[in-house]
Amino acid sequence: MGTQAPSNYDDSKIDTRTEEEKAIDAWLPITSSRNAKWWYSAFHNVTAMVGAGVLSLPYAMSELGWGPGVTVMVVSWIITLYTLWQMVEMHEMVPGKRFDRYHELGQHAFGEKLGLWIVVPQQLIVEVGVDIVYMVTGGKSLQKVHQLVCKPEEGCANIKLSYFIMIFASVHFVLSHLPNFNSISGVSLAAAVMSLSYSTIAWGASVKKGVQPNVDYGYKAHSTAGTVFDFLSGLGEVAFAYAGHNVVLEIQATIPSTPDKPSKVPMWRGVIVAYIVVALCYFPVAFIGYWMFGNAVEDNILISLNKPTWLIVMANMFVVVHVIGSYQIYAMPVFDMIETVLVKKLRFKPTWYLRFVTRNIYVAFTMFVGITFPFFGGLLGFFGGFAFAPTTYFLPCIMWLAIYKPRRWSLSWIANWADERSAEQRKIDEWLPVTSSRNAKWWYSTFHNVTAMVGAGVLSLPYAMSQLGWGPGVTVLVISWIITLYTLWQMVEMHEMVPGKRFDRYHELGQHAFGEKLGLWIVVPQQVIVEVGVDIVYMVTGGRSLMKIHDLVCKNDCFKIKLKYFIMIFASVHFVLAHFPNLDSISAVSLAAAVMSLSYSTIGWAASAKKGVQPDVDYSFTAKTNLGVVFNFFSALGDVAFAYAGHNVVLEIQATIPSTPEKPSKGPMWKGVVVAYIVVAVCYFPVALVGYWVFGNSVEDNVLISLEKPTWLIVMANLFVVIHVIGSYQIYAMPVFDMIETLLVKKLRFKPTWYLRFITRNIYVAFTMFVGIAIPFFGGLLGFFGGFAFAPTTYFLPCIMWHAIYKPKRFSLSWMVNWICIILGLLLMILAPIGALRSIILKAKGYKFFD
Repeated sequence: MGTQAPSNYDDSKIDTRTEEEKAIDAWLPITSSRNAKWWYSAFHNVTAMVGAGVLSLPYAMSELGWGPGVTVMVVSWIITLYTLWQMVEMHEMVPGKRFDRYHELGQHAFGEKLGLWIVVPQQLIVEVGVDIVYMVTGGKSLQKVHQLVCKPEEGCANIKLSYFIMIFASVHFVLSHLPNFNSISGVSLAAAVMSLSYSTIAWGASVKKGVQPNVDYGYKAHSTAGTVFDFLSGLGEVAFAYAGHNVVLEIQATIPSTPDKPSKVPMWRGVIVAYIVVALCYFPVAFIGYWMFGNAVEDNILISLNKPTWLIVMANMFVVVHVIGSYQIYAMPVFDMIETVLVKKLRFKPTWYLRFVTRNIYVAFTMFVGITFPFFGGLLGFFGGFAFAPTTYFLPCIMWLAIYKPRRWSLSWIANWADERSAEQRKIDEWLPVTSSRNAKWWYSTFHNVTAMVGAGVLSLPYAMSQLGWGPGVTVLVISWIITLYTLWQMVEMHEMVPGKRFDRYHELGQHAFGEKLGLWIVVPQQVIVEVGVDIVYMVTGGRSLMKIHDLVCKNDCFKIKLKYFIMIFASVHFVLAHFPNLDSISAVSLAAAVMSLSYSTIGWAASAKKGVQPDVDYSFTAKTNLGVVFNFFSALGDVAFAYAGHNVVLEIQATIPSTPEKPSKGPMWKGVVVAYIVVAVCYFPVALVGYWVFGNSVEDNVLISLEKPTWLIVMANLFVVIHVIGSYQIYAMPVFDMIETLLVKKLRFKPTWYLRFITRNIYVAFTMFVGIAIPFFGGLLGFFGGFAFAPTTYFLPCIMWHAIYKPKRFSLSWMVNWICIILGLLLMILAPIGALRSIILKAKGYKFFD
């Protein structure tokens, strides 16, 4: 299968570690035991890979169809077997060293810091996410057994799912204290046998049931778009089924190794057996289940089978036993990470009670999330897709290329390339959007920042206040204004912190603070999420406002036009404006947008004040339960974070201002920022406080809806919103255009031509339009996963970069202020997405794409 990796590690060689290091390694789960046999590898891998998701493969086939479905299943089996072989080979590729953990191999391939940032987040999403899914799956299977065995008509009580999840979790409060992989080998073997058993029941009972009358193998969706989305969903389900690579190196670490008998030999033998079992489980269930039931198959084949009851009960019990073992397999690397950090970094002593506390907390956490979000599996399929596919399908290939192939981008190659094209480089910089013009005035900074920050989300601030309450609401608004003004000041200061150099882009500052590679990985994903996400939200917002104007102006005998057509109308403007080359060229559009934001904000609070405090106004929380109040509170934090999301384009705006040593750009830039933040305060605080004061907790999530009349004023306000989001879209799109065009011209060596710009920008506008049409509730979705980017890039990433660059003295004023911002920002980053879940569910429930 290609280049063979060397394998010279000897477990019995002279050990250079200190006694303390030996004691810690002997205590940690992954490195504490190296006595596993090859067959341990077989059933550990089966347990890790063949999850209860195998029962959904017939449903995935119904979404893919016969041809694509069989192809995807077989190709996935081949690709993942190949990437698993690569990982087994790379485990001992460095003589005298074993990469016992996925992130250790990543660090060797990508560097100490970057390797951690690439691998650990993805690995944690998979392992913790799968454990939560299995917590719910175990509870649901127990509930199904209870309902089948003890029916309500027989006098049995209906027990809620949360209690069954607790029962399932109780097993793990015991099993989690088994120290390492070898100690759970019995559990893992039982789980592997169970996975083969319930898979056999699934396809065997399907064969017994026979092909159903009027079976249909066509796609269920009634539109092309629906078919495409179902197809993509089917791909995700197949990817989830092949997620076992995240624990492969940790399993191999338990096998002994010497130069004569390297661990890769017994490990690979176990993997081959495991993959034969995987094929025996996956292919019959997927193909026979679809063959028998067609597109009428349920997302769990056992539901389609229905009878005989005893067989379904047995299959569900097998599922319970299997997910008990799977939970432990995926939990062990997480335990290892936690305990490594506590013992090696935080210097805790490796004691039984440290392990007792941490592992119980982890089990309790997964249980709590499983009870709170029993639909977590669907959610995991969305954002977990960003981790399942990489860690299984292509990250091993990238590491293989990085390690074994000659380095194309060597230092001398880069230096020679740069020397030969310095004149060309200048020409390219003059063409790129961010660096093509440096003639902006200080007031350009003002209206660009107002346009970027004061979005249509200001109209939802009264609603956020109703979820927060008077005290917390005012506090959150004011503190957010202060913190974000402070972090914005930091960014303005850092723009020219290195003499003779300007950090014209957010990621360039990140690279200076964290390193060339790590800086890119930290900043660019977050910045892209914010900028592309906001553009999609504004595409929907513009369409909704146009539709609102149409509905208000044309009431009688008017043809009802769907939202998607208004989004297309709004997008048509951007197919023209997107071809303005840089930020200076859209300054007039940005000025108009800034004026409009101030205008509709004034309408929002002035019309509310004119309406007066409503009879029976109520300022209490609307939620009926404490949990509801908490979730609404978290959701409101996300609304406020979204309102202060302008930092992502600050450096790009400052890049347009001329600078000399005598007159640095930070002077006019800061002047513009101060004026912009005064405008922000004039927009945000009156709308939020007056709107809540007048309507109380009955205020709508858009205060204009609460106003209703006079019609002409609401029409005018919505028209102002349309004009504003036209400008805002362009402000957020320009850095994205710059990233795309930089990649195409500097890396892929395209020529900087007008038609390259024409094609790429039109594709981007079309993409945001398409997503806006397909997912008009994208704003709620953005509040969930975008919360991981809004809070960092605005509230605390500038503080971290300030710390990394300036290294303020410990416990100095700067040090303390930065740490306060970092802590508050982290809390916001964690809590806001949790609250946004409720919004996603409510808005997405029952929605049909392209209706």
